[in-house]
Amino acid sequence: MKVKEPVMNRNTVARWLVSLILVGICLAPGWAVSTAYSALAKESAKPAGIASVKGMCTFGGKQNAWSAKLTPKGDGTYDAIYISTWSGKPLNYVGTIKTDLKSEISGSGKASGGGGNGTFEFSGKYGADGIAQCKYNEVNGRGRKGTMTAEMPK
Repeated sequence: MKVKEPVMNRNTVARWLVSLILVGICLAPGWAVSTAYSALAKESAKPAGIASVKGMCTFGGKQNAWSAKLTPKGDGTYDAIYISTWSGKPLNYVGTIKTDLKSEISGSGKASGGGGNGTFEFSGKYGADGIAQCKYNEVNGRGRKGTMTAEMPK
């Protein structure tokens, strides 16, 4: 019995390439939709609509306003860019805030410019008025402690 050896000629190669291109054309839209759906699913897992939080901070006998721009990370955790002032000078920090938007809020930050120094942390509980009463503590730096308020993030 004689076995016929496969012959690779131009027609065979052309058919093979056309088949690969057609398979790619058919699968590409499905892949694109799958990728877009996956990205949308990841985004929808993050809380929407929360963009900022603000309050007042009191330490060293002085009271100053503070605020933070928030970017959701999921599970009630947000990246935070904090802005405040001390004696008219800007204080800039970056860190995180965690809140269940019902009863508790906590956060931390590290100096990122301006007159900020060291790192800080805070935590507190929301009252019926939607304002959390928090304790403030500098972790590094001068070790100052104080109190602060945090409105419900918006």
